[in-house]
Amino acid sequence: DNNCQDRTVELAKKFSFVRVIEERSQGRGYARTAGFNNALGDVIGRIDADSRLEKHWVERVKARFETDSELMGLTGVGLTSFLPGVASLRSTLFSRSYYWFVHAEFHTITMWGATMAVRKQAWDAVAYKVCLDDNLVHEDQDLSLWIAGNGGKIIQDNEVKISTSGQTYRYLPKLLHYRTLFARTKKLHTKNGNLRSPVLHRLSWRTTAPGLVASLLLGAFLGVVSLVFFPLDYLVAVKLKKHDWLS
Repeated sequence: DNNCQDRTVELAKKFSFVRVIEERSQGRGYARTAGFNNALGDVIGRIDADSRLEKHWVERVKARFETDSELMGLTGVGLTSFLPGVASLRSTLFSRSYYWFVHAEFHTITMWGATMAVRKQAWDAVAYKVCLDDNLVHEDQDLSLWIAGNGGKIIQDNEVKISTSGQTYRYLPKLLHYRTLFARTKKLHTKNGNLRSPVLHRLSWRTTAPGLVASLLLGAFLGVVSLVFFPLDYLVAVKLKKHDWLS
């Protein structure tokens, strides 16, 4: 409960197996940290508010950590829609492209907060180091790079899948904001030494180059689409306050 303004807390409390945790400092980083610190299990699963788990998500994550004692972080992909009102056109392409770009830039695997899990011991080792301000970093990338900088093994499993809204990825202000956060995250972890850590599980240019090229092409396409749709998005979602237009 990060200062919730709707009925989410009320509904959550109706389930006996749900424990509601309060975090009054506003922001995803603060909420994430409160949840992780209160988690009791050996593995912490984490999704976003609009993530819908695909079948066997929990079983897949659990099996991965049970069969690999060195595994500290795990991430998957998301099915997202392409166009407003066309739910049938869904693909994992956007999330895969995101990984292609970010992994090439960081030269290591990072996790996406919409579908990820971390070992509790890995979180405990970096909990006091992570950035809590969402305006300074991508908090999921920041956490990933602290774990990776400590030598923690992170993998991407494309069967750890969720479905989510993809329309806000196209919204121009959000696209630009996320690009700024990425640059700030990379600058921070270059400065603190995590990206140069000798124990970092490093990806080679040969491995990441094809994906980087593909992600840049898709990114350019997404940028053009964002520019074209922005006047309509702004009119419908902001001026007419039809927020479900971007969901």
